[in-house]
Amino acid sequence: MSAIGTLNQALTRRRANPLPAILIGLGLIITAIFTGWAFFEAGQSEPVVILARDVPYGKQLSADDLAVVLLPRHRPAQLTGIRSPSLVVGQYVTRNLATNDLLQPSMLTDRPPAQPVYPNGEALTPGMVPVPFSTETIGPLTHHDRVNIGFNDPNGSPDVCDQTRSVAAGRVPSVQPPASPLPPRPYACRLLSGARVLYVDAEAQVAYLELTPYQSQAIWALQAAGLPLWGERYSSDAPMLPALERLDIGQFTVEELTAPVAPVKGDQ
Repeated sequence: MSAIGTLNQALTRRRANPLPAILIGLGLIITAIFTGWAFFEAGQSEPVVILARDVPYGKQLSADDLAVVLLPRHRPAQLTGIRSPSLVVGQYVTRNLATNDLLQPSMLTDRPPAQPVYPNGEALTPGMVPVPFSTETIGPLTHHDRVNIGFNDPNGSPDVCDQTRSVAAGRVPSVQPPASPLPPRPYACRLLSGARVLYVDAEAQVAYLELTPYQSQAIWALQAAGLPLWGERYSSDAPMLPALERLDIGQFTVEELTAPVAPVKGDQ
């Protein structure tokens, strides 16, 4: 009987375990549910406010200035926008806005703006002066950069940007001009370091720099004297350079020319 029982058991089909099939089925159902939900969410949209016409700086918004378009609910943060015109009617714009511009909270203020804002959103610090400066000697520039300003003196005037000013201010220059009976040599002078860039008009090749009134007047005085000005694009986190730093060809040293630049904050 034991042999026959063993044979019957061998011939009897074993029942399959249903658990793997159940798990696979549940996985397919869950995947289908999440796929459908993602497709549904991707197709969702919501209203955002845009400009229906050009609006100049300082104007109080009316309903006629605004329009509403639908954008995908999931979009870049830069396109967040404002959902309802009722939230912005009566507010003032802080810059010139154009038709179809997406309205953002940073473009609005509850009160008439006290001073203009540049197209990139930058505003002049109270007590400072915007000075137009040619970018011809600088090249590509953004408002995130800083600018060093200098001038050339072809006549080598000893009373303009001379080293004695640094000594009088308690700063010993790194390079002393050699004593010579020869006529003064032309030189370049770095006047200012790290001027803030408010706005760059790339088409006109002009950058508007934020300077103190005295710095601004110094620039105009150099222009009145006919001295050529030049600029340098300078990192916003780089150390400030000495003011009125004069250099002529007779002061060049190998050590200064080959010295490595100290790494600025953020460099590896």
